Amino acid sequence: IKPIICINKIDLDEKELANKIEDTYKSIGYTVIRTVANKGIGVDSLKEILKNNITAFSGNSGVGKSSLINSLFSNNQAKEGLISDKNKRGKNTTTSVKLYKLYNNSYIADTPGFSSFEISEIESKDLYKYFKELKQYDELCEFVGCSHIKEENCGIKRGLENGKISKDRYERYCKIYNELKNKEARKW
Repeated sequence: IKPIICINKIDLDEKELANKIEDTYKSIGYTVIRTVANKGIGVDSLKEILKNNITAFSGNSGVGKSSLINSLFSNNQAKEGLISDKNKRGKNTTTSVKLYKLYNNSYIADTPGFSSFEISEIESKDLYKYFKELKQYDELCEFVGCSHIKEENCGIKRGLENGKISKDRYERYCKIYNELKNKEARKW
């Protein structure tokens, strides 16, 4: 599976958050594309990336997954929803996975949006393996089974201190790690 990060609605980005996200993820080797689906910005580049692939669009409700799919076709394929006035989030217009044919050998799966993300199948001790940029630094840890949170001589923390690992990504790792540890403690 090759993840591609599509930052949609960049025309609404007032704080240059899109630049920060793009820089962070490109620096660790992910393909990042910026789009404005309803204006067609970045859509041709996205089409090119999607060629000869089966692609699943996933993300929070209201980020424009269905709008992006519609921008890839000359006619509207996917039902688009409105943003809720109450909570300013998407209203889950897509309620089941729908597969659309873009080209020969190119398909797009429109998936329902989500409001939270849970990774209950991963054990806390293995979490670092899911952070592409952390794996290489684990081998530099002094202790086998290092959690990369509180241990001394941690290769990942050294990578962070040397600017090789994004502070935001490391903080996300720590947050998810602690959530997993809490779940594991409640499990028994």
